[in-house]
Amino acid sequence: MNINRLGAIVRADFLIRLRRPSTVVVFLLLSAMAYLWVPDPSTGRALIQIDGRRALYNSSAIGLATAILGTIFVGLFGFYVISNALKRDVLSRCGYVIASTTMRGSEYIAGKFAGNVVFLSVFMLGFMLTSMSMVLVRGEAPLEPFAFMLPYLLLAPPSIVFVSAVAIFFECTPILRSKFGDVAYFFLWLATLGIVATVAEKGKPAGWAQYFDVSGFGFLMQQMRGLYNTNAMSIGSSTFDAHKGVIVFRGLQISAAALIPRIVSTIWPLSFLALARLFFHRFDPARVRAVPNEKARRSWIGRLNLIAKPFARLFVSIGEKLIASSSRASLFRSAATDALTTIAAFPLASLAIIGFAIAALASGEKSLLTGVMPIAFAGCAIAIADIACREKRAGTSALVYASPLLRARFVLWKFASSLMLGLAFLAVPLLRAITLRPSAGLPLLAGVAFTCAAATMLGIVSANPKTFLVAFLSFWYVTTQDKGASPSLDFAGWFGTATPMVIAAYIGITIAMLAAAHAFHRNELQRRW
Repeated sequence: MNINRLGAIVRADFLIRLRRPSTVVVFLLLSAMAYLWVPDPSTGRALIQIDGRRALYNSSAIGLATAILGTIFVGLFGFYVISNALKRDVLSRCGYVIASTTMRGSEYIAGKFAGNVVFLSVFMLGFMLTSMSMVLVRGEAPLEPFAFMLPYLLLAPPSIVFVSAVAIFFECTPILRSKFGDVAYFFLWLATLGIVATVAEKGKPAGWAQYFDVSGFGFLMQQMRGLYNTNAMSIGSSTFDAHKGVIVFRGLQISAAALIPRIVSTIWPLSFLALARLFFHRFDPARVRAVPNEKARRSWIGRLNLIAKPFARLFVSIGEKLIASSSRASLFRSAATDALTTIAAFPLASLAIIGFAIAALASGEKSLLTGVMPIAFAGCAIAIADIACREKRAGTSALVYASPLLRARFVLWKFASSLMLGLAFLAVPLLRAITLRPSAGLPLLAGVAFTCAAATMLGIVSANPKTFLVAFLSFWYVTTQDKGASPSLDFAGWFGTATPMVIAAYIGITIAMLAAAHAFHRNELQRRW
């Protein structure tokens, strides 16, 4: 393997990502989260609680809390930030130049992987240095750099390597480099958290699971059980009982028994690179071209799309007849046509609509609202994720802007298109839910509008459907796991705990997101058009 060529790939990838304005924005947002993550104890809220007692704000405690935040970011959001390394070379045509050289496929894969690792490591390093300032701002003990860095060194490397390797594997695999892969990674990441429960289960040895604990959360729970004989640990802003006193967290313990599982957890994700090499297309035009080929048709998604085409044609035909009833051009007709385009381009959406309708009709009130409806919302979100940004990604914005109606009302057009498709997904479940529980109607409709507005705003601002997908699926997961315990999270009224104030707040957020998207769009038009 040629080290010079490897270094050239790493350097180019790192500089391209570092020069993006989005990188600066994400870093600033993460740094701001670190400030909010560490509350002032005088407010009655604590950063860390161990067995019900607040931890003293020393370097070990603040370092651990911010390391956990950084690891969560790398594990979940990091994939969506770096999962375009190969695609960028395809779009820029640099890949075809690389394919004509003597560079081996394994060198290219290794270089892209190393570029991912370097970028995420530098990002984490910058975040760690920024977070150190919290010891000076809100600390209750002097800054100890090594004690602060130790949690980062123990928790972050496995997650960085895992995300970097999986991102390359997904990009090299035909099925996984699509929108399906974006969703699949989210649930893969959740599966890695399931290992944490196995590692941290009280009273049982960690066993094999500790060697697959890439998130490090299970390792942390093991440490807490060994140091304080408890699994009761809270990290993040939460209220505390001052009468229970303060506990001094001395830091994570280093031993061979603790380090070996962390080292193994860092090494085994490299196996994804071997799988990536098997599927790597080496920029063969027959394998990376945008039009469907026979291999795509033979894949299981391609076969399902072929099966779904008759249903999609039926939906499109009915929709076209309804559109034709309007004799003149209007925003409604344009939005309806755009929604039908989504169904025609992704026929599986028609099967999902039928499937959710059947499931809704066969369900009772509780299973419909807390079972079918959340899954239908997730399916709806996946379907509408790229509606607001597909013209920009395809380079056809100029054609759309040729129409004064669509140019001036682009945000409203995309929101209406998303809303129509969302209502098509949820029409039967919504009607069924309102029939069984009339009071659920307004929260559900507000939830649909909120979801579509979020897809529209994030799609227009980021020009990437992954931004909305990861944000919504994360919020969706928290909401479904909360099960209505926090009324403020019950954005669609699935659990019946959303108050009128909560519903009004989500309606207000919907309007604010659309206004922000419109302001961004107008500013972009003034700069570029």
